[in-house]
Amino acid sequence: MPNKPNILILTAQTGGGHLSLAEALKELLQQNYAVTIADMLPSFFHHHYRFAGHHALWMWAVEFHLSNDHTRAVLSQRALAPVIAPRLKRALDEIQPAMVITTHSLLSHSVKQVMREHTPDIPLGMLFSDPYSVHETWFSELNAEASFAPTRESHELALAAGFDPSRLHIVGWPVRKQFYQADGKKRDEVLRSIELEPDRFTVFLQGGGDGATNYWRFAERLLEVNRDIQIILSAGTNVGLVRRLRGIKRLHVLPFLKEIAPFMAASDVIMGKAGPNALFEAVVLDKPFVATTYFPGQEKGNLEFIERHGLGRVALKFEQQCEAIRVLSEMGKTGDGLTAKVREYREWNCAANEMVPGVVDELLRGLAR
Repeated sequence: MPNKPNILILTAQTGGGHLSLAEALKELLQQNYAVTIADMLPSFFHHHYRFAGHHALWMWAVEFHLSNDHTRAVLSQRALAPVIAPRLKRALDEIQPAMVITTHSLLSHSVKQVMREHTPDIPLGMLFSDPYSVHETWFSELNAEASFAPTRESHELALAAGFDPSRLHIVGWPVRKQFYQADGKKRDEVLRSIELEPDRFTVFLQGGGDGATNYWRFAERLLEVNRDIQIILSAGTNVGLVRRLRGIKRLHVLPFLKEIAPFMAASDVIMGKAGPNALFEAVVLDKPFVATTYFPGQEKGNLEFIERHGLGRVALKFEQQCEAIRVLSEMGKTGDGLTAKVREYREWNCAANEMVPGVVDELLRGLAR
């Protein structure tokens, strides 16, 4: 399609999840639109996230709870607006988007403040990046032209916060196409390529794009306790972790990879940090999810979400993790290990994702009249 309208997606590399969400959203829209993804936050935010995730989760918890207040959220966003303004204005002038969509809560009210002054006619869309416990920074901006709720729970919270129902849309959690295209039948080939055994129960252990929350600490103990399993450990951008765990029998460490889906598809269970992207990627791949750790505050609600919808298990203690693996490995001998609830949620989420292009099309057509 010649002369596709431009869409600018704003995100930030704080852990990788927001960027993955932006990429999945781009894939949903790129048939009819020329989509550009831009990181709008200064590098300090990424460095701070990495430091907190690896060394000071307590600090992250304190910051999360202190900022999870409507008045503080609005004030912090107004303070951030002049910081992001030069970069955002430059992107708006160069790309000239028909619409701007954000996948990061810090780029909500702050972005609208800049756009109100610089490009008042361009609509703003917001895709909440929290499935269950939505942070108040998302609710600091009630006047976006479109807001996308990835779950029914986030939709209810947004309505309670005062969002206009006519501008609020349930669209499911966007997941990148590589997870829909991953071929589980290539399990043997994938596992042999990393010197693991195709017939052995395989755990995919992850801690998000940055390899945060010390999710990897129990890996060696799990292998010692259960000699029938093997582990694919995704280190993300944590280069030190790749060096530290290299050479352990029945454990293969993956560095950061853009195409991670084949390795997750070759596993029997997805385990580790309760980040929403990994959770919904597991759902798309028909894999049970075992949450072993989480970012305090930000991801705590995801634990309840997993149990509420029957998408896996919460196993924060080592003994619980051993039991979860034992149960799931036994399920694997008699069936595919996928519960009806996981399948039901996957189908609902896929159908909801198909709403996104239509909502954007309708909004832009209405503004053009």
